[in-house]
Amino acid sequence: MTSGTSELQIIVQRLGKLEAQNRRLKWAGVTILATLSAVVLMGQAAPTPRVVEAQRFILKDSDGNVRGWMGTIGKGSEFTLGNVNAQPMMRLIVGTDASDLHFFGSRKSGMNLGLDSGNPDISMVGAEENGGARITFGKDGPTLTLEDAKGSSTIVGATQLGIPANSETHPMSAASIVLLDRDKRVIWQTP
Repeated sequence: MTSGTSELQIIVQRLGKLEAQNRRLKWAGVTILATLSAVVLMGQAAPTPRVVEAQRFILKDSDGNVRGWMGTIGKGSEFTLGNVNAQPMMRLIVGTDASDLHFFGSRKSGMNLGLDSGNPDISMVGAEENGGARITFGKDGPTLTLEDAKGSSTIVGATQLGIPANSETHPMSAASIVLLDRDKRVIWQTP
């Protein structure tokens, strides 16, 4: 019997060890399951934002200099890109019934593409304001205006010329050419 008792004790000890090992495995499984569940739930609780909302965004370079901005102005919006000195070099402005794209060059030069109430407009100014050109589309038709640095200009196309004596204006057709001096007085026109 002693041999049977000692065998029984060995079996009971081995059974105790197996039960302890089984409990540790269960706790490890529960811990792993809880950790994985927490990771999944944390990912669900903080989704990646798909929309960022603000009234103004500022773009800065690595040195902290403002290089551009985007935001709202009045009833419209604005997108501006600038140089390292925070001077605007390109600006897009959109309003209720108008939009403008401005390019700013060095030495007071620039270019503008605009649309106002359905009427397109393109204008350019040379360096040091040494002349400019403009194409507009008004209610009477298209107009091309060229102006030199002294202020003299040529208008080709539809325009409204004022008659100084009675302050009346009369429309000129798209086939018109008008030359103006620097005081904006007509010096020649056809037809």
